Parts: sequence; C-alpha cells; structure tokens
Amino acid sequence: MNLFSSIELFVKTIEAGNFSALGRQLRMAPSSISRQINTLEKELGVRLLQRTTRNISLTEAGQIYYERVSKILGELDEAQLAITQLQANPKGILRLNIAIPLGERIIVPLIPAFLALYPDLKIDLTLEDRAIDLVEERVDLSIRISRLGDSSIVARKLAENQFVVCGSQQYFDTHGRPEVPNDLTKHNCIINKNFYNSNIWQFHKGNSTQNISVTGNFLSNTGGALHQAMLSNLGIAILPTWFVGEEIKQGLLQQVLEDYEANLPAMTDSAIYALYPAGQYLPPKVRVFIDYLIEKLAL
Repeated sequence: MNLFSSIELFVKTIEAGNFSALGRQLRMAPSSISRQINTLEKELGVRLLQRTTRNISLTEAGQIYYERVSKILGELDEAQLAITQLQANPKGILRLNIAIPLGERIIVPLIPAFLALYPDLKIDLTLEDRAIDLVEERVDLSIRISRLGDSSIVARKLAENQFVVCGSQQYFDTHGRPEVPNDLTKHNCIINKNFYNSNIWQFHKGNSTQNISVTGNFLSNTGGALHQAMLSNLGIAILPTWFVGEEIKQGLLQQVLEDYEANLPAMTDSAIYALYPAGQYLPPKVRVFIDYLIEKLAL
C-alpha cells in the first residue's frame, strides 16, 4: 500500500464531504477510494470513518488522525512551495499601495531600476494615505510609517524615519536662526495638523528631553504643503530626512538645532515599514522588492 497516497485520499475525502464528490474531482471510482481508506484503517488498526449510503463522518480516532495528518500535508505543501519560489524568477503584477509622500519622494524614483532588474514584473501602484485592507483590496505590499497592531499583517522595517528642523536661508536671514529649542517660540513654525498635539515638537540631547509648544500662521495636512511653504520662505518646519534631505544637500533648505534629536511626540514608532498579509512564505515578487528597498534605503 502507498501509505502517503492513502493518507492524502483520506484528507481529501473529508474536505470533499463524501467518496462520490471526491471521485468526481479526481475522476476515480468512489469504490476505489473507499477501498484505499479501508486498507489505511486496517494498517492503523482503527476505524477512521463512519459510513452510510450517502454520507461519511469522522470517528473520534478519525478526528484526531485527520487533524494531525492534514497539518503535516499542509506543511509539506508549504515546503514544496518555498523551494519552488526560491528557484522561480519573479513575474506577474506587483500591486503596491503606498502613502502619498513616501511614494512620491522616495519609492517611485527607485522603481525604474528595480523593473530593469526584473523585466518579467509589472507594478500596479496606488498612492493614498487611507488605511486599507490588504487582503480585501488584493494588495501585495503596502508601505507606511507605521507597524500597525494587526496580527494578520506582517510589518518589516525598511528604514528609520528621522526628523529634522529646517527652513529656507532667506527666512533665517530675515528672522535669525534658533540656537536652542526654546528659541522656536519666537519663530513662525509650519505645523502638520495630521497628528495629535502637532504643535508640540520634542527634542532630545543626552538624558534631557524638551517638549516645545510652537505656533505659526500656516497649518496643513500634507508634508508636500509644509515643504512648499518652507521653500517659499514662510517659516520653520519639522519633517523627515527623506523628505527634505536633497534640498538640504543643495542648500535650498537649512537645518537648524543639529545638536538635538528632533521628533513629534505623536510619532512613537515612526520607522518606514513594508506591510503584507501574514503567511510563512512570500511570493518572490514581494520578497525581491522588499530586499531591494532595504538595500536602497540603507542610507
């Protein structure tokens, strides 16, 4: 007797509901399936199924056996899939959902080189800031500044999300540069209203932490608007390094309070995360994109 085949038939019979249904699926005679399971029962020395003319049901021993062997078969299938995926070339459509500023500023510029590495892949990208259901909306990967508290979602850190305080040279020429965090109370500060207590800016130096209450005449819910307001010499803002790093390098913006570690108290976990549905194995297209981003964002 092929024990493995008989065990597979036993599990598939339970999942199909009866011998006839499985016979139609496998194009086998129901009597042949029944005989193989009879042989399995004789080999084990227990009755696994209660049979009637039309239905089957598990005995107590059958229930225990089914729970154990179905798990083993599932793990074997996963192992086979893992090896197959390891060898496969990533292909198909990679569906991404990314927060708007993250996508526009750092992810989209990296995509052309990624697609050149994997010519059999296509990317379907949606940029939006709303929370989504990855499974329901058939999204392979989401990128957010949040790890979420959902056990059905895996969060893999791509990069840290560090904040800096900056403004334009013209603004500082006119109003002076803050030398310590408390000086910000004398400046026009541009505020991101997306966060609770967004007018509180936090600064760390050594063992000291300061929370500074700032004010200003411009508030917005997007980093892009804050960014443009700074470039237009309106005031000082606190933004992630990935958002303003190039302008600081080019001299279009000036960083201040460099001796302090700046943050927004509401951003308790502000790293950049790749989010995907929980599962032991990742499709190759998702795995290679995550690995690519980790390499490129390790700045």
